[in-house]
Amino acid sequence: MENPQNEIAKVVSLLTTSASPEIQELAAERYVTTDVGFRHPVCRVNPGPGSRDALLGIYQWYRVMSPTIETRVDNVVYDKQNNVIFLEVQQKFHIRLSPFRPTWSKLIVRLSLREINGLHYIAFQEDFYHPDDFLNLLIPPLAPFLRMALTGASLASNAYASVAQGLGYWSPTSRKSPSGVGDEGRGLYDGNRTD
Repeated sequence: MENPQNEIAKVVSLLTTSASPEIQELAAERYVTTDVGFRHPVCRVNPGPGSRDALLGIYQWYRVMSPTIETRVDNVVYDKQNNVIFLEVQQKFHIRLSPFRPTWSKLIVRLSLREINGLHYIAFQEDFYHPDDFLNLLIPPLAPFLRMALTGASLASNAYASVAQGLGYWSPTSRKSPSGVGDEGRGLYDGNRTD
């Protein structure tokens, strides 16, 4: 890629939603280093000789599992100094023969790039999902129940914190000021540095 920020959405589409395996393979050869690394909630590829073929196999299996994939890149943040791109991605992934209607799922993708002869290649890919978004890929009807469980865990955390504070653990010693920030936190939110 000559201009990663402008080209990355097209590259993601070629790698994940190509119309043919030949296009997908050409995209991998053109935009991914031969020693690429990959991290995902259910699989990983260690960087090393020939690892691009292993990543391509994962992309190919992805297309076999879901013959119809929709992908949207909603936001691109390019850290030019560190040669890293962060993507906000939405995808609709329908497992072949699944009786469930596909649902949009969100993820954050972190791509470490390597510059070679003025062009940027994907050298490492990491995919990050919230648990309910990941469940949307596999069994969409269960995602609302997981969201309820996550909300329940948040409510339980607050209840446990109140009980612990009543027992003297991690109890605030001063009341919040009218602005909502205690004296020791003043300057953290009003733009004044205290260091």
